[in-house]
Amino acid sequence: MEKDKLKPAIRALKRGEVIAFPTETVFGIGAALNKSQAIKRIFRLKKRPKNKPLQVLVANLNQAKKLGKFSQKALDFAKNNWPGPYTLVVYKTRKVSKLITGGSTKVGVRIPDHKVALFLIQKCGPIVATSANLAGKKPALTVREVKKQLPQITCVLSGRVRRRKASTVIDATKGFKILR
Repeated sequence: MEKDKLKPAIRALKRGEVIAFPTETVFGIGAALNKSQAIKRIFRLKKRPKNKPLQVLVANLNQAKKLGKFSQKALDFAKNNWPGPYTLVVYKTRKVSKLITGGSTKVGVRIPDHKVALFLIQKCGPIVATSANLAGKKPALTVREVKKQLPQITCVLSGRVRRRKASTVIDATKGFKILR
């Protein structure tokens, strides 16, 4: 990973733009947690219903605990499985806008296992994200697929996805329930 190639994406996130980037699962699109206009744009770009929540990608467990309320069982799971392809749904803290959660009191949080995504989060803070695709379509696995489905996104980082399947989503608010 050449860090110089990531500078335009870092600037774009800090300016409040939506970018596309690889994770270990699929390509994602994302915006900085504190840029509500960019978060709203994610919904418009994807044609995603506003009541369908987005997830928040974080770089470490300390960031995750500022955004969500983790039970001991959820913390243990996170410590053993992050970074990795698991999104944990926990009760949100006040730092998370209902815009992100679709009006819910819960938030999905994940530490991706991809050096590009982690570097962006380390430089810009948590990233509100979702798969790079139009609602109802298959997630993009390549830069070409991102540009075909979401041509309005001007900052698309190159890279490889390994898993080729979206993260497993686990509701950890009352026990553990796999949602996807």
